[in-house]
Amino acid sequence: MASTRIVKMIPLTRMDCPTCIPLLEREVTELDGVEAVQGNYMNKTLKVTYDSARVQLDAIEAAIERIGYRIAYKKYPSVLSRLRELLTSEKTVKFATLNDADFAAKVLDAPRPVAILFSSPTCPTCRVFKKQFSEIAEKTQDKADLYEMDIGTTQTWRKHEVLSIPTVLVFKEGKLSERFDALPRGEDIARALGA
Repeated sequence: MASTRIVKMIPLTRMDCPTCIPLLEREVTELDGVEAVQGNYMNKTLKVTYDSARVQLDAIEAAIERIGYRIAYKKYPSVLSRLRELLTSEKTVKFATLNDADFAAKVLDAPRPVAILFSSPTCPTCRVFKKQFSEIAEKTQDKADLYEMDIGTTQTWRKHEVLSIPTVLVFKEGKLSERFDALPRGEDIARALGA
């Protein structure tokens, strides 16, 4: 098969913040055959240059969708069908929310390791990552405490310089021990918590 270089402008939906761009670029760039990726938050597009002999467009689209984003020219299930699915599916969340007032008592004074997921309900990547965070919570329930903080309703994220979401901070003995930014890897967080 002959090598064919293609430049494709992919329009996206559900892109709520500019911090999405580096994450999208990183995920798509990791595909073998992708030569360049350039995101544009203002236009909500991803310009992808790739070799069609090594990677197909559907693989690129799948990488985008895997981290929670939607492609404007594709058809997705309706809001009603997604709502029906949510109501009939099992709830997977295994961690509590945390507010600024409880931060010191539940994190800084905690007798065991604590992981905090800083997120937003409007962030597609955060919604995708919450399932993985729930799995970590289940795995580490006897060894650590896991919480979620909404950056829209709290201020703690400012004190800890959380510049992108999702971000996970791990505290041990009241001190920040590890930071995981831009779609953290679950196995790294579990390892940091001693699981």
